[in-house]
Amino acid sequence: MPEARSSYHHGDLRDALVQAGLAMSRDRGAEAIVLREATRRVGVTARAAYRHFADRDALVHAVAQAALTQMAHAIEQRQIEQRQREARDGLAMLRGVGEGYIQFALDEPGWFDVAFFAMSDMVNPTSTDSGGDARRSPYQQFQDALTCLVGAGLLNPDRAGDAAITCWSGVHGFATLNSRGPLRQLPRERVDAQAERLVADLVDAVTRGHGPAALETLCGARSK
Repeated sequence: MPEARSSYHHGDLRDALVQAGLAMSRDRGAEAIVLREATRRVGVTARAAYRHFADRDALVHAVAQAALTQMAHAIEQRQIEQRQREARDGLAMLRGVGEGYIQFALDEPGWFDVAFFAMSDMVNPTSTDSGGDARRSPYQQFQDALTCLVGAGLLNPDRAGDAAITCWSGVHGFATLNSRGPLRQLPRERVDAQAERLVADLVDAVTRGHGPAALETLCGARSK
């Protein structure tokens, strides 16, 4: 919990309130975000908070963007891990996005709830305000991975747009069912194994018809 302070620079107070919202929502999701409690945690009056957030919905919206940023960072880390095991960049990127997306939802269900279910007008999935170090949102990370596959000859460019929706829908549906749906009671070990298979199936589905021959060519190029 942040230490209470009597004064903040203009931008610092907004960020402190968002961080308080993240802390409140981490365990219980969006329902735990209360504007008055956020002001109490950072040690300012409600009037000071209203200079940045007109109401609770405005704070929730900002926390949703911050949660998506946390998710983007987690996905980037997963991509790094995948690249250490997978020489083919496009495939490693796509596996990393898919597995990182699901892993974040399972590890941080409260933030996943805020990011995707707290607002009726969900945060723009391509907003750089919800990006990680590379300023790319989770959805844009799917797009980037698929663009890399197109460049490697593993995906028809005409299919890239639909493939992004297919991959996002697949991992988001799985993540939702297991983080807040009827599958949330399954053992984590089983869920992790299912997630890995799902992502592998999605990768196979979007590269079908371009995979084997192109993979041989790409692997040969990588080994030279």
